[in-house]
Amino acid sequence: MSEAKRVLEQAIEYWNAGDREAWTTLYAEDVVYEAPGGQRITGLADLKEKYFDALLTAAPDRASRDAVLIADGEYVVEQARYVGTHTGPLRNPDGAEVPVTGKPFDFPFVGIFHVQSGKIRSIRIYYDQLELLMQLGLIPGATPT
Repeated sequence: MSEAKRVLEQAIEYWNAGDREAWTTLYAEDVVYEAPGGQRITGLADLKEKYFDALLTAAPDRASRDAVLIADGEYVVEQARYVGTHTGPLRNPDGAEVPVTGKPFDFPFVGIFHVQSGKIRSIRIYYDQLELLMQLGLIPGATPT
């Protein structure tokens, strides 16, 4: 197994356990996170607060499930489902908050991780924002079954 894939497997394990301190040991100090809607976080301190803490507050039961990892050199692609229940305010990196809905969510995502010397240096996450907003009941759409 590649080092990059091993690091990402550990990151997913720590993420699902809500173990912030262990999770952060796997990230470079100058890590860069990018996601839909122009979201960008630079630096480990901000990643802890604006990503890990924000998502744990919004859904303490959140988890990455059914992960498939594909590694090539220093890169790992994760295809998985993000599941949980929206029981706390969801704060985006710019500070805007989505009020609690109490609704469950379960949507697919893809993440591309660059790992160097045992540390995650960059993350690009792709997911359908409209699907998430529909599941939370914030915009009209199909009701999840």
